[in-house]
Amino acid sequence: MKTLLVILGAGLVAGFPDLSEKPQSRVLPKIELTNVTKINVNSAKSAKFSARSIFGPFMGVDFPDPSIISANGLWYAFATTSNGKNIPFATSIDVFPGQGSDTFTWTLGTTDALPDAGPWADAGKGIWAPDIQLNDDGTFVILTHVDMTDYTAWKNGGTHCIGVATSGSVTGPYTPQSTPLICDDAGGGVIDAAGYDDGENRWIMWKVDGSALGGLTTCVNTPTGSIYYPTPIMIQQMQRDAITLVGSPSKILDHVGANNDGIVEAPSLYKISDGNYVLFYSAHCFNDDNYDIEAAFSSTINGAYTDRVIVMNTANPYGIYGPGGLDIDPNGVTAVFHGRLNPNDRSGARQLFSGDIKITRGSVTY
Repeated sequence: MKTLLVILGAGLVAGFPDLSEKPQSRVLPKIELTNVTKINVNSAKSAKFSARSIFGPFMGVDFPDPSIISANGLWYAFATTSNGKNIPFATSIDVFPGQGSDTFTWTLGTTDALPDAGPWADAGKGIWAPDIQLNDDGTFVILTHVDMTDYTAWKNGGTHCIGVATSGSVTGPYTPQSTPLICDDAGGGVIDAAGYDDGENRWIMWKVDGSALGGLTTCVNTPTGSIYYPTPIMIQQMQRDAITLVGSPSKILDHVGANNDGIVEAPSLYKISDGNYVLFYSAHCFNDDNYDIEAAFSSTINGAYTDRVIVMNTANPYGIYGPGGLDIDPNGVTAVFHGRLNPNDRSGARQLFSGDIKITRGSVTY
């Protein structure tokens, strides 16, 4: 469940990728990410700030690959293994503009949402990019919710797989299923699971981690080959329980080679008012300043997504380096993402930011 708000800064034109597909003759929405904010979690409780005079909601800790959900009158964010937890979480009551407060605070949880990753996973290597959603087993899900969290973990002795864990409480502890949901050893593994509910059908998206096979990608190691392996974003229908797969997957996006370092990942989906779908994703190396948030469009949920645009990159007015990992709430407005505070800091903390997404009709110009 993901929602985004980002403001595009000057200088983004130079950052547009050289796309492999030709833009179609249709008028595309304009996407803006706005109200991006920043506050240190340790000092937020001791002072009040005007919502327009600060740069944030923000937590001054490592909190990569965030996912959000609203429940019990609060916002909850979950992240990749960090802060001494397999899956850490944070809460906020007033993080977004228009919510009746001007303090914008996040509070880091003290417990682990997934203390046991299950018998098939090697939690010692990390639990990556959790996605939190609510299935249909509770009536008016926010109060009596049975939450589902899709998480990615290293399969024992193998590549990344996607697994499912469940809990009756939004903060857990979550109980993992005994076997993984999706694996793809030949493709390099699977990561970045993301659920989506179109009101009739549920879907799951993920990235086939071809870059783990080596090749030209330089994100972690020196190149080991002469080609960029595919890293396609896949989508597959699920039953309304948000656990059971239906049918077979479809490829909806892939990288365009050197123009994005052979990487696309971290999908998040939203249906816009004209009936089309916008797929948010990240491109380039996650630990590089070129890492960014991009979007592409399709008239069908499981069709090819084209007309790629940059939503936010390092050339932004906030001093956020390598923004990525965007998650969009189903309301189509609220979003979270991570970014670093210093340039050329490949191992720097990826900290949590939030904002609103604004989608309007008109040509996409920056």
